Amino acid sequence: MRTQDQNMLRLGTHTFKNIQKVRVAFNNQAGRKANGEKQDIEGRDIRPEDLEHMVASADMSQELEDRQEKFLKTILERFPIYTKRLKGTSFVKGINVVGSAWLLGELDIQKDTVSKWTQFAGYNPDLVYGKKRVKKQDYRESLGKIIGEFKGKDGKLEYLVLTDTLVRGDRKTPGFVCPFNSALRTALRVMADGMLKAHDSHTKIYYDLHIPDKYRKDKKAMEKRPDLAGRYGRYDQSEESTKETKKGGLEVILAWKDTTDAHRHNAAIRKMMKQFLIDLYVEWRKMEGLSVREPYAEEYLGKKHHG
Repeated sequence: MRTQDQNMLRLGTHTFKNIQKVRVAFNNQAGRKANGEKQDIEGRDIRPEDLEHMVASADMSQELEDRQEKFLKTILERFPIYTKRLKGTSFVKGINVVGSAWLLGELDIQKDTVSKWTQFAGYNPDLVYGKKRVKKQDYRESLGKIIGEFKGKDGKLEYLVLTDTLVRGDRKTPGFVCPFNSALRTALRVMADGMLKAHDSHTKIYYDLHIPDKYRKDKKAMEKRPDLAGRYGRYDQSEESTKETKKGGLEVILAWKDTTDAHRHNAAIRKMMKQFLIDLYVEWRKMEGLSVREPYAEEYLGKKHHG
């Protein structure tokens, strides 16, 4: 069960996301980028006083965003896992205040297992039983087992039904409830980018699997990271087959080395972040005085990718 502080983090991160959307919208209307520079927009003719209003509104939204981030940090300071592990230590580098708030607000260390975490985060490619929302008057036993109920947008009662249909655990399937937390997965992707930029120790997993094409083709990129220049990851040379989804949803079977750079990048990111979640789970459980089953600890603690 989540604590009051976790509930506040959960509310706070979603509020932060909404404020951020408003700020971006005002910046776009004002014709400027997030850093304040003008966007290259032609044909926009508005009154100066109206532009001034948009700019002022964007600045106000930025102030609210900054204030909300400070509030999240205040809540995070109540968590030892943040102050002793997530906050600028050797455990992980590149995850900021908002990223930490997403982790500690969405993940339940008390009752969930690490496999539930990876499913919740959208890192389980296996098949899982799909769930559907069904209006009360439309429900039949043949549709599946009722596992929850709630009011729909129209105020009428709906059931959450666990069906017998198998769907991918890491993909959205039309007609079914998303099997993972899409907001958390998006936040984890931002965290992954931060970890790569900060040269976090978990990134060894990423580079063992994939080294982006730019480090073999782009002179500037190779000069910036000579340690990666001319090198290949396992995916980049593998003849093993994998499925890649092309535009229009068409799935094709290709050797890993023949897939797009983006496909190999995304696969390596998933592996890296899955291991990070495993490490976080073990550290947080230990810090809270909770048990970590021995075979599990032996299996994963021996695979840690940090000092």
